[in-house]
Amino acid sequence: MIGKKMDRRFPVQEFQPSRFRPFFGTETDRLSATFLTGGACNSNYLVETSKGQKFVCRIHKRGNPHTEKRITQNLKDVVPVPSYLWEAEDLSVMEFIEGEHFTPSKQLVREAGRIIGRLKKKSFERSGEIKPSGDVVGFEGWESYQKGLLSLLHSELVVKHLSEETIAKLKEILDQHCSMLESFDLCRNLVHGDFRPDNILVKGDRIVGVIDWEFSHSGCSYMDIGNLLRHIPEKWDEHLAVGLTEEEFDLPEDWRFRASFIDLTSHLEFLTSKRDKVFKLTCVSRIHKLIKLNTDQGSGGQLRSLRSLRATL
Repeated sequence: MIGKKMDRRFPVQEFQPSRFRPFFGTETDRLSATFLTGGACNSNYLVETSKGQKFVCRIHKRGNPHTEKRITQNLKDVVPVPSYLWEAEDLSVMEFIEGEHFTPSKQLVREAGRIIGRLKKKSFERSGEIKPSGDVVGFEGWESYQKGLLSLLHSELVVKHLSEETIAKLKEILDQHCSMLESFDLCRNLVHGDFRPDNILVKGDRIVGVIDWEFSHSGCSYMDIGNLLRHIPEKWDEHLAVGLTEEEFDLPEDWRFRASFIDLTSHLEFLTSKRDKVFKLTCVSRIHKLIKLNTDQGSGGQLRSLRSLRATL
């Protein structure tokens, strides 16, 4: 669970044992802590007591620990998630799940598809931010995907990284697929929001934990698909699709494009963030791949892909 160093959104917060005294009690002054480097927002520490017990202590800069606890409690019988043992306003203590970070294999990618399919079956009355009470409120400043994406494309920080030609092509894609964007707006399923290898723990050929739920919300499951696809080679796509369909996820001909299209929101938002230059160049590269995928889709590439999937099934 100790991952590689990441380009962070927020500075690392120092572990102060006294802040966790309500949970550890007399053990507080005998704790040993190791920083877990996989997170981009919150600061996570592997903490061990003098008796050898291991926990994950989390200092939250994004997300709400009470909301995360509520969501994961409701998923216990559906998806392998850590138990939240104690939480405060910006702190939490979770069980430590022993495992390695996800690397793609036929079985693991297929199981990741099943997990996304199971999350999709958890639905809400509307899309938006999930509150600790379980209520969902609309995202502030995000009226729709169409308007939200156009707003990002007009951002000075985005214009700084994308050429006029690229922005023009993206606007054409938005116009071309406005009905698809409208369908995204209607989705109200549970979305992890950061479904990438660093947040998926495995043992052998089993997924034993899905962690870091601070980006979870009610929305469109294609976001989780798109997030995972950007981190694994294309040769694994069909195995992911098999896992999705095993959980009754209805995949249309253009499923991969839909996932990449909704992932555009993340890439554009990253360009407005304080992430480093190398990371932003990667986002620009992925945006160009989306443009190419849209062209390939028009040439029948998605149809051939789905035919290959059906042959696998």
